[in-house]
Amino acid sequence: MHELPAVTELIRTLDEEGEKSGINKITRVTMVVGELSSIEEECVRYYFELLSEGRSSQGAKLSFIKSYARLRCEKCGSEFEHRGSFNCPKCDGNGVLVKGSGREFLIKDFSGE
Repeated sequence: MHELPAVTELIRTLDEEGEKSGINKITRVTMVVGELSSIEEECVRYYFELLSEGRSSQGAKLSFIKSYARLRCEKCGSEFEHRGSFNCPKCDGNGVLVKGSGREFLIKDFSGE
């Protein structure tokens, strides 16, 4: 259910940015969704279809890029993407979450006519 306010803000942003860019009809939107954001792509699609009706983004194709959490090794200090393991790929030390990483929900880009 938390996708509803996120998609409401997404559509508002697309309306504003589309107008600034001189785009009357948005045809494609690429989103970055962090693995820890708890945003469900299917819910975003559902709310987007519902809320974009009659707006410049109605019918736009949504695509998603998954953003992985970043970890910092406690042993060697290297940063790496989570990708299912908390062990450092360089030294096998323990990785600690880099604050804020993997929680993204943002527009990467959009296009239209």
